[in-house]
Amino acid sequence: MNLHVTDTWIPMQDGARLGARIWMPDRGKSQMLPAVLEYIPYRKDDFTAIRDSTTIAWFAKQGYVSVRVDMRGSGSSDGVMYDEYSDIEIKDGIEVVNWLAKQPWCDGNVGMIGISWGGVTGLQLASRNPEPLKTVIAVGTTEFRYYDDGGYYLGCMIGQTIGWGAIMFGYNTRPPDPALIGDRWRDLWLERVRTAPHYLTYWLEHQREDSYWLRGTVGTDYSAIKIPIYAVSGHADCWPNTVSRLLENLQCSKRGLQGQWCHRYPHLGIPGPQVGFLQDAKRWFDEWLKGEDTGIMREDAYQVYMQDSVRPKKYYDVRPGRWVSEPAWPSPFVKSERFHLGNESLMTSSAEAVELSITSLQTVGLESGEYMPWFAFGVADELPGDQQVEDQGSLCFDTDILEEPLEILGNPELKVKLTCDKPAALLAVRLCDVWPNGESTLITRGLLNLCYRESKSKPQELAVDQSYTVTISLNHTGYVVPAGHNLRLAVSTSYWPMAWPAPWAAKVVIATENSHLSLPLRQESGGVRNLTDFADPVVRDDLPTSQLREFKQERVVDVDPETQMHQLKIFTDNGKVRFEDNEVEMASRCWQTYAIDADDPLSANAKYEWEWEFGRGESWQVRTLTSTKLYSDTESFYLESEVTAWEQENQVYHRSELQRFDRDHYWRSVTFGVSRHPHSVSRQRVSALWIGIAVLEFSRPRAMRLTLNWNVIRFAILNLLCAV
Repeated sequence: MNLHVTDTWIPMQDGARLGARIWMPDRGKSQMLPAVLEYIPYRKDDFTAIRDSTTIAWFAKQGYVSVRVDMRGSGSSDGVMYDEYSDIEIKDGIEVVNWLAKQPWCDGNVGMIGISWGGVTGLQLASRNPEPLKTVIAVGTTEFRYYDDGGYYLGCMIGQTIGWGAIMFGYNTRPPDPALIGDRWRDLWLERVRTAPHYLTYWLEHQREDSYWLRGTVGTDYSAIKIPIYAVSGHADCWPNTVSRLLENLQCSKRGLQGQWCHRYPHLGIPGPQVGFLQDAKRWFDEWLKGEDTGIMREDAYQVYMQDSVRPKKYYDVRPGRWVSEPAWPSPFVKSERFHLGNESLMTSSAEAVELSITSLQTVGLESGEYMPWFAFGVADELPGDQQVEDQGSLCFDTDILEEPLEILGNPELKVKLTCDKPAALLAVRLCDVWPNGESTLITRGLLNLCYRESKSKPQELAVDQSYTVTISLNHTGYVVPAGHNLRLAVSTSYWPMAWPAPWAAKVVIATENSHLSLPLRQESGGVRNLTDFADPVVRDDLPTSQLREFKQERVVDVDPETQMHQLKIFTDNGKVRFEDNEVEMASRCWQTYAIDADDPLSANAKYEWEWEFGRGESWQVRTLTSTKLYSDTESFYLESEVTAWEQENQVYHRSELQRFDRDHYWRSVTFGVSRHPHSVSRQRVSALWIGIAVLEFSRPRAMRLTLNWNVIRFAILNLLCAV
């Protein structure tokens, strides 16, 4: 089928325009078709152009009008992107849906598909119920922003949060394409570079689940979603819990698919095997946009991949396993079995009552892998490695050697009785498959900031040495532990850089009496299953490109001989590509460092730099470099950010900023010692520094002054008040 590809503008009511790419199939003069929309902020003209050509464009060959729209503030759309999931983003999205429905080529029916940000926004639009929107396919996404979004993964502030905040800080400095918007490209670019905020600022200002997070959370009212939802994710994704939660709570027509993939579309999934997801998505759209009986609703509601046991590796081409299905979720064929904690044992019968203490080194977690495995540009070591080194720094409870396989499907849950010698601490809980030779493969994990044991919106300090019973939910998974192996529960008080450390190296004492692990075990027998017969994946790239520089990544953990800081260093050259249709050349590189002293939680610091280059011949060459650094002391978080922009070889803009944020809840506690962080500074020194800069700058001639924005002035006043 021939496709007609056009770039156009969608007008908003306030006069702004959003850039759109439309793939139009051949149609008769009066034929009207449904539209399939992907609405995201990731640049249709270059960054996602290759993926778009293999994904959203495919539906146009199946009798749909396919539409990719860049959100306001991204790509060549107007404006600045001031935040994720903002009210204006949702309002614009509703206008886009209504605009599509009114076009002469549209029959009035619109479906949405999107991964990650696109999935979150799709669910939010579904909850607003614009009349033309008939269904949403949400991939690798969440309906609970605070709990497992980029800011507070599983409710703990994560060291790798800096990664997503830093990535968006860099993304939002990228220029629009002059070939599309003309001479005003430069003014729009510089406006974004000058004014685009650092999202970490918002996350550090909202360290508990408040109205900021709830604004983008549809899970508080599932009943608001009335249209059919197809939810998709992977066991290796950072959002493996969404599919089961949506299946359990939505009251509309629904379907779930969960593979072994990371944060990718299933037909492009890593690790493999990939499946024919596009064909399955077409069946879903045919059912709900064209009114065809495709049989998809007679298949089981939940299609899930049960992973077989594998030796630990940081990358897999393929994860062995098998597809199974469940008629609903929760499934009547998944039963919870209780395993009791004993003296380093995990038993189905009551175990010996003992008390076991753990104070983990701060380096436990360096084999955690990426918070969001992505493999965005190529093969890389992003998955968790051998857990033996993590296990050595944890309190471990092992089963006897298994005589029968355990088929785990669902969210394992640990209920544990404990005391703590500090008013704040965290627990990281891992479930591992231990091989006869000692190798330890991560199955799933969970995190809990113990101050948030009862509420994410109203944290409470721990009373020192008081007994508490807490529950920790581990990520949803599907995994078969074979006979001849051990199942291991590992508990640590640190998990860097997945979780930012508590201010003190706490000692947690676990009382095994009344402490147990609830394990969801799948029963193969019982009931007739209607498993989907997935087709082979369709992956076509009709977009001509030239690779000018190859992808490469270097990842190393070393110890600084002078400071004894353990440093996880990751350098990624994402390569350089030329898009032959618009002659744009795009390249990027990033540098990450996560450093910590094994004995000092206040030594934790994370740094992330991202460089972007865009060009077309000699006439248009731009480059931006953004830098983000985060560190803390007992009372505060400190965020250093910097952005520099070049046009040709000339620097056209530079801005740097230091911001301090109260460490929510922790800083009100009794201080257990003095910070030994190499970068920590007293409030008196910080205030004196900024006030000195302000006085110096305002004493100079106006033409020679640096740019002092109100954030700087506010920061100086705030620190002066804190110092008094």
